[in-house]
Amino acid sequence: MDNLKNVNLYIKLLLCSFLSALVFFSFRIDLIYNSSLNTFLSFLSILFIVWSIFIFSKKSLTRVIFYNLLTIIILNLILTPLFYRITFDIPSRQANYKIVKEYKSKFFEGIFSGKHIISSDKKGYRVSSYLDNNIINEKTNYELKDNNTLRIFTIGASTTEGGSIDDRKTWSSLMGARLSKITNKKVEVINTGMAGLRSKHHYFTFQRIKKYKPDLVIFLTGINDWNHHVVNSDKRYLIPWFEIRYSFNKSIIYKTFNNINKQIRKKLFSKKNLESENATYVSAELDTEAYLAPQINSLNIRKISKKFYKKTVSEDYSYWMNSIFQDCESRDPICVFMDQPTAYQKEITNDLKKRLWMTPPNQEYTLSFKNLIYLSSMYNNWLRNEVKDRKLNFCLLSDKIEANTSNFTDDCHFSEKGSIKVSEILANYINLSLNLILK
Repeated sequence: MDNLKNVNLYIKLLLCSFLSALVFFSFRIDLIYNSSLNTFLSFLSILFIVWSIFIFSKKSLTRVIFYNLLTIIILNLILTPLFYRITFDIPSRQANYKIVKEYKSKFFEGIFSGKHIISSDKKGYRVSSYLDNNIINEKTNYELKDNNTLRIFTIGASTTEGGSIDDRKTWSSLMGARLSKITNKKVEVINTGMAGLRSKHHYFTFQRIKKYKPDLVIFLTGINDWNHHVVNSDKRYLIPWFEIRYSFNKSIIYKTFNNINKQIRKKLFSKKNLESENATYVSAELDTEAYLAPQINSLNIRKISKKFYKKTVSEDYSYWMNSIFQDCESRDPICVFMDQPTAYQKEITNDLKKRLWMTPPNQEYTLSFKNLIYLSSMYNNWLRNEVKDRKLNFCLLSDKIEANTSNFTDDCHFSEKGSIKVSEILANYINLSLNLILK
């Protein structure tokens, strides 16, 4: 009998130790890199519940209570990736949005000119439809696609969105117009790009647009991920696949208590504080010059210079991009990956060099220009090698867009002429490499 009790005790010890390790790794990044008392107290509370198997093993009522709590914690851990996938909130443009912007100042001379219509549809996407190179002014029926429609989604951040440029002058739209010349199909291009997005956003966008039956999905990724890598350079995962997927801040319990905390804060804050907290800020695309002017020339203005020479991409970027690659290997839909063109080139013009600000953005320090060339090349090379190793489709852009103010507005955003070049390169690639989808 004593031997049986000892065996049960050892089983409980192993179980508690194993669960404690899983809980620790689901909290580890937040505990180490985010100094939050709430997170620390949550961690201790969950560990206490896990070890309650020992603490209250002889008290029937408390044992039942804590066993139920333990079951909730285990289910929370198991269901975290699924819950995160279902509830993840991807930032998007305002739905049914439209402004008319006119560029008159010297700040954008030779980059943008005249009036630009910038709009979005009911989903916040920028949509263009073409037939025989003629624009079709009709709303996209996401739930229905006929066989004579070539539906293309473009996924990326601000360099895909083209938030400061006319609907018909984004590279996505221009590419659609070019493809419509060489196919008898109606070409629908749905631009899901949104400033600031990274690879994890691209993954979830990809998952959610599959139901709309895209024929082709085009990804333009890079700069936001490598800037995130620079700013979070101290972050280290021990078990990336687990710590990224099962992070406590992606769980049901975290979101529940986070929402409760928000409601409590709303009750505690005065109306004035709430108005300040929920203030709506002017979008950069409404006054691009006012947004950029104080930040440009960061290589000279920022006095602190840092070094960032990592051997490979961040573990977050690697994880989410590999998740995208795995889904693309089914070839349904067909995926095309493009590397990120930037102004970080040895032959950069002085005019463009003075407009740089994402070095990285919104920081007191800057990387050197040599470091920026290294970083952008390292990320672009990693993407190219991974895509080609998996025998997926890769369209090289980074070596084909010259670093001058004819092509770029700043570090990476395309001018009107730059957008034209991207559309030419991409349309030619699709025509030569993916001609079957045009038939």
